[in-house]
Amino acid sequence: MSTPDDKQIYTAGYSPTAIQSRARRTAAEHAGFFLPHLRAGMHVLDCGCGPGSITIGLAEVVTPGGVVGIDIEPSQIDLARTQAVQRGCTNVRFDVGNVLHLPYPEATFDAVFGHTILMQFQDPLPVVAEVCRVVKPGGVVGFREPACDGNLYEPPEGAFKQYFALFMRMLQYNGSNPLVGHRLGALLSRAGVERVTMSASYEGRGTPEEKQERYDRMARRCQEDRWMEQAIALGWISRDARDRLSAALHGEGADPEAFSAFACCEVVGWKAGHTTA
Repeated sequence: MSTPDDKQIYTAGYSPTAIQSRARRTAAEHAGFFLPHLRAGMHVLDCGCGPGSITIGLAEVVTPGGVVGIDIEPSQIDLARTQAVQRGCTNVRFDVGNVLHLPYPEATFDAVFGHTILMQFQDPLPVVAEVCRVVKPGGVVGFREPACDGNLYEPPEGAFKQYFALFMRMLQYNGSNPLVGHRLGALLSRAGVERVTMSASYEGRGTPEEKQERYDRMARRCQEDRWMEQAIALGWISRDARDRLSAALHGEGADPEAFSAFACCEVVGWKAGHTTA
């Protein structure tokens, strides 16, 4: 299904468990590759900030500088503002807005970060170009995006693989690109970013307790997420099969031999020119 990028469907959705999962993200884990390029006093933008947990982590690094988090979903911005108050983070601000049309003047930020934001667009190049517009000359840009064809699954055709294969199919049907990680370097280079450096990493959970919690989250999302209802409506899975998959995920999480890890690619680059900061 093709949709204009300004009206892109956010397949992952806003179910209670999906929101809970995003609120658990940290800058140390999800922006670790970018943190060495930040310094105290910087003015930073976090694109697609969601409930703000990564944004707040970035703000802690650049204090006494500040971070702006932007997201198109007002309910996520409300959650982010609440979390900032609860954590006593005063050098962060959250705005509702579209990353295709950032509401900031040219050369506003010293650094811009995005996590799983480019994957939402059929053509992510306009987003990268818009990010470059608001970065100061010499400023740094970083993105972390999935490369889902590199995911690890044990057992190879187990419940977690089945769940994620269905989710990837829905992402692609709704116009997202779960393989965009491969293209990050090319996208930044085409947007005029210099000194582009790429890396890759995995998100996995090692302890039995962490693994069980992760698999149980996926089991709950089988029941909660709207994309699963969409898959049922399309005839890709029946309700009974959905329920069996949910139960199988719970059981697989308890299997000491089971394992899964998400593959991600990361990119860092610098806008042409010299910063005036």
